[in-house]
Amino acid sequence: MTSQADAPDLTAIFEKASRRVQEIMANIRQGQGDGPTPCTEWNVRDVMNHVIGVLEFTAGCMVGNPPDIRPNEAESSYVGETDVAVLAQAYRAEAARVLEMAGEPGVLDRVAATPLGDMPVNRIMVGTTLDQVIHGWDLARATGQDTTIDAGLVEFAHGMLLSGFAAMGRQAGFIGAEVAVSHDASPQDKMLAYMGRRP
Repeated sequence: MTSQADAPDLTAIFEKASRRVQEIMANIRQGQGDGPTPCTEWNVRDVMNHVIGVLEFTAGCMVGNPPDIRPNEAESSYVGETDVAVLAQAYRAEAARVLEMAGEPGVLDRVAATPLGDMPVNRIMVGTTLDQVIHGWDLARATGQDTTIDAGLVEFAHGMLLSGFAAMGRQAGFIGAEVAVSHDASPQDKMLAYMGRRP
């Protein structure tokens, strides 16, 4: 059993994951917005919208007023925006807001009423961080950038996915089936394959 002292610092992990997404978004060119991504139903702008929307959802949960959207959908308040620079700036602002709110005493201990049912905010924060890690990789792969994920984020994400987050996502229909990889694949590739990605 994990002690409180051994529990991961969700705020620090989220900060690391979201900063990487910011770096990736800053290097997306305007002409890449319509390009395909590993999320076959979404283009680059859709994925950018999705990660912004997840942050908006998370921030709303933290204050007890989540937007009425399912966090697996490609929705945000920026749906329809075609300028990827505007989307990148919106992501930076929303990530900073979530980070600031997460640092307030007691916020992560709250329970939020969401369209998916009542959820502890700390569990929502874990899901949000996983979303940033995976979709950051999607955006990097789709736009020809470095797809390396920080080893600590890989370890955190894979552990959380194995603990039940992936199974819950598959049951809900928004995580694909695990992809087979060789036994000597890297930890990152194993984590991505478990999420249904082809590394």
